[in-house]
Amino acid sequence: MTGDLDPFKIFLELQLGLPRNGPGSAASTARAFAMLPGLREDARILDIGCGQGASTFELLRLTRGHVTAVDLFEPFLDKLAARAERARIGEDRLTIKRGDMAALPFHDGEFDLVWSEGAIYLVGFETGLRLWRRLVKPGGFVAVTECTWLTDAPAAEAMAFWNDAYPGMGTVAENGAAAERAGYEIIGTFTLPQEDWWAEYYTSMRVRIAEMRATYGAAAESVLAAEEAEIALIENNPGQYSYVFYVMRRGD
Repeated sequence: MTGDLDPFKIFLELQLGLPRNGPGSAASTARAFAMLPGLREDARILDIGCGQGASTFELLRLTRGHVTAVDLFEPFLDKLAARAERARIGEDRLTIKRGDMAALPFHDGEFDLVWSEGAIYLVGFETGLRLWRRLVKPGGFVAVTECTWLTDAPAAEAMAFWNDAYPGMGTVAENGAAAERAGYEIIGTFTLPQEDWWAEYYTSMRVRIAEMRATYGAAAESVLAAEEAEIALIENNPGQYSYVFYVMRRGD
């Protein structure tokens, strides 16, 4: 197949074929959740940038509360809804809503916990924390993953890539300071293990790239090659950056 294809549609189709839409795992979600001190069992939880629901369903498993799952893209939400229907999860446990994470239509203090894995970079770490703070009850919690420098002296290749892709990326210390400025107390952080990049994300992505290259050929090459370059970057620069979980309490 030749001709121009919408790069975003190619990217979305690629992502829809993956079990997760970013690095992470059920184990890491559970580890971060276990760090929350005294979260009520019937907590109201907001999962922002939920994608197809990898973290959403783990949060439902970990609590007897209610999860509101929000994403901007309907195809992700359609897959999440189909999975919920198969699992017979009703509206008493799960609400699925399309929304822009920069302008969420919820009341102040509506949630006990705001959760977001691999998505806050879309608005920026500190900006997202400031925007979402009002949604959490006083003393409530926010837990997010953020791509983070693990070294103060990254390789030139890694620096060039991330300065272009996400110039606001910080270190753990810089992000901790940003969280405090935004009105939070850091409860704890941990770096996602390397397997969280591969088991359900990059390994599946490589398979999906090969399938889409066979289907679309040169018309999709710019998008597929960019994804391959991202995969190669972490292989060539191990230990220089990763997603880090930041578990926080709203300060008041």
